[in-house]
Amino acid sequence: MIWLLVSLLSLAPQDRPADPIRDGWAALQRGDGERAAAAFRTALASAPADPRALTGAGIAAHLLGHDDQAIDFLKRSIKADPRFVQASYALGPIAYAEGDLDLAIACYERVLKAAPDNAGVAEQLDRWRKELAVHSTLTLQPTSRFDVLFEGETQQEIATRVSEMLEAAYLRVGKALNAYAPQTVTAILYTGEQFRDITRSPAWAAAAYDGRIRVPVRGALKDPAELDRVLTHEFVHAVIHQLYRGIPKWLNEGVATYLEPGDHAWLVARLRGRQMIPLARLNNAFRTPDGADAAIAYAQSYVGTRVLAERLGGNFPVFLQYLSEGVALDEALLMFNLAPADIEAEWARRAGAAR
Repeated sequence: MIWLLVSLLSLAPQDRPADPIRDGWAALQRGDGERAAAAFRTALASAPADPRALTGAGIAAHLLGHDDQAIDFLKRSIKADPRFVQASYALGPIAYAEGDLDLAIACYERVLKAAPDNAGVAEQLDRWRKELAVHSTLTLQPTSRFDVLFEGETQQEIATRVSEMLEAAYLRVGKALNAYAPQTVTAILYTGEQFRDITRSPAWAAAAYDGRIRVPVRGALKDPAELDRVLTHEFVHAVIHQLYRGIPKWLNEGVATYLEPGDHAWLVARLRGRQMIPLARLNNAFRTPDGADAAIAYAQSYVGTRVLAERLGGNFPVFLQYLSEGVALDEALLMFNLAPADIEAEWARRAGAAR
């Protein structure tokens, strides 16, 4: 959604903005968050209440992984000119990803009022309202680091187990990465039907993370080890969201799989007889309705992540930080005296060892 907005604003032929604003939007269209942020800083120095500059600065901050700043810029844009609904359009999904469902809904209500025929906004707004209605019926069980939402007495036992497992995962993952999630993480327990309706996840998904951990809980207590695996995987996504959100999706999934408890031999075995998915396509390989195809993407990402973690050792979290800040993968490897070609060869060899 945000990139559609970027295209529309950067290409608008009428009443073109001042040069720094135009340059900022052009940089956003190229995906250059650093240059865009610099351009909008220049614009805001002379026009601190310009809604186009504030909106652009917010999107640039989002692109750079600074969503707290993004939200602040976009709120300031809305305050400066509530009729400039592009700010609300950009803020809605960012607020949602940060767990502020009320703000997301308010933003899209403003957009829909200005553009009542926008079917995409209307559909998204309807989904968010339904989600809010479900959440209003749930019970909150807070701990020092987690908020667990669940369906009252019927899920009390599972909610307690989930809280305990998440607290254990916090310590285990924090020790592995030498970094701990600084913000409270929300986990929401759903029925299977609620999970599918709200997340729109493929049938093979055991859980989801989109700023909140979402877990379908039917029968979860029958297999505690699987529940622990799923919760740890999604919690790692939460840690990455808070600390390393700029890393590639395949590595995000690879780290989450690598840090899961249990033996991954069964997963690596899925690579037998399969060709490696080209790295350029690996990020999109998880977007499949086919569970078998998804398993291949997870297996390959796990193997690659394991190679990186073992080669980098204690520098692995630092490597993730560099990637999160926009350093290219090959460049980051060279910073640790690792040849990209050697890593790629080892990755292929280990994947091939399962064939």
